[in-house]
Amino acid sequence: TPSAIPASAPCYGDEGRRRRLCLPVGVGNPVGSPVVAIHHRRTRTTRSFSSAKSTPSPPTKMVPRKAALALTPKSREIFRKLIETTNSQGILLKYEISSQHALRMAFKFDLIKDAEVELTDQDEGVSLELSPDGITPKPPSESWNDDLPKLYIHSAAFMKVLGGTLDVEFNSETGILIPKLLDREGHEMEPNA
Repeated sequence: TPSAIPASAPCYGDEGRRRRLCLPVGVGNPVGSPVVAIHHRRTRTTRSFSSAKSTPSPPTKMVPRKAALALTPKSREIFRKLIETTNSQGILLKYEISSQHALRMAFKFDLIKDAEVELTDQDEGVSLELSPDGITPKPPSESWNDDLPKLYIHSAAFMKVLGGTLDVEFNSETGILIPKLLDREGHEMEPNA
């Protein structure tokens, strides 16, 4: 037992280990006898912390390789005309509770008059411009900081519309612009699904 080992007993073993072998030599325990006891010792680790506070560097915004949402040529043209005639800085696609149907969600458009106030860092822009070939949409790497009007996706709508295609239905008599979102297979997305 551990109490039978005298305090003067030599101990062998690595100090970094949790167990240390103590082999007392003397009466009743000649050299070469088996281990009498195994002592467990508790180790404590301490950390030193600097008292000086370091200023964290601001997080860098990652520019995606591909736009979060594809636009049909019809929707791209309607958005450009709408921004131009209203003198807006862009359009924001939102995912909110419907104002017409109780307890239902809906996709909505809002015109952006002041981007500094109305947009957050989590809202992602989709360019309304085309590449020089006239067919391919401008990728985010080229349009991220070009200061041109964009369709912005609100952070609450981002995961819902990711990878989809946006088309619009415009009723010229009433002036209502209805978003029509299509998933990757071309089926219309249901906001409540």
